[in-house]
Amino acid sequence: MTDEVVYLGNTIPKGKVSLGHEFKYKGFRLNLLFDAQFGGVSHSLTHYKLAEQGKTKNTLPGRYSGIIGNGVVQNADGTYRKNDVIATDIDEYYRSHYGQDNAEGSTFSTNFIKFREARFDYSFSKAFVNRLKLQKASVGVYGRNLVIWSNWPNFDPEFGTLSGTDIVKGFEIAQFPSTRTYGVNLVVGF
Repeated sequence: MTDEVVYLGNTIPKGKVSLGHEFKYKGFRLNLLFDAQFGGVSHSLTHYKLAEQGKTKNTLPGRYSGIIGNGVVQNADGTYRKNDVIATDIDEYYRSHYGQDNAEGSTFSTNFIKFREARFDYSFSKAFVNRLKLQKASVGVYGRNLVIWSNWPNFDPEFGTLSGTDIVKGFEIAQFPSTRTYGVNLVVGF
């Protein structure tokens, strides 16, 4: 343990990339959009609290019978031996590894790839539209925030924490994940 500030990484990502494309075939149109971010880290309060309370997979060892932590123990003569002391206060043990005493234990990469949006539309033919005395007509389905690939331990590494009127990056404090939405759209032009 040290009182000195230890550099854990930059909360500002080194880069963000988006890739989108539209495919057309006759009256059909498919739009796809992917987003990615790389090169940043953030601290997860959600992970810290869940781990501290023993609610994550990484806190299974020792949950019921105690745990022998990695490290050494100093003998009475000043020499050291491999740790053989069973820690029975598991809450305290995991708090010291993932809690407020060890920010590094709950700091993770915010890299991700997201399947941000998909949209599939069909535009009705001119002849059909004219018979209905319309200028245009189309129907479609869409989805947003469909899939995320990330090593972030909880929900979504793309978050912002409110602090007064500012949005602060780098500190996730139990935010909900981005909402996944689906919908149907109908476009009619008179």
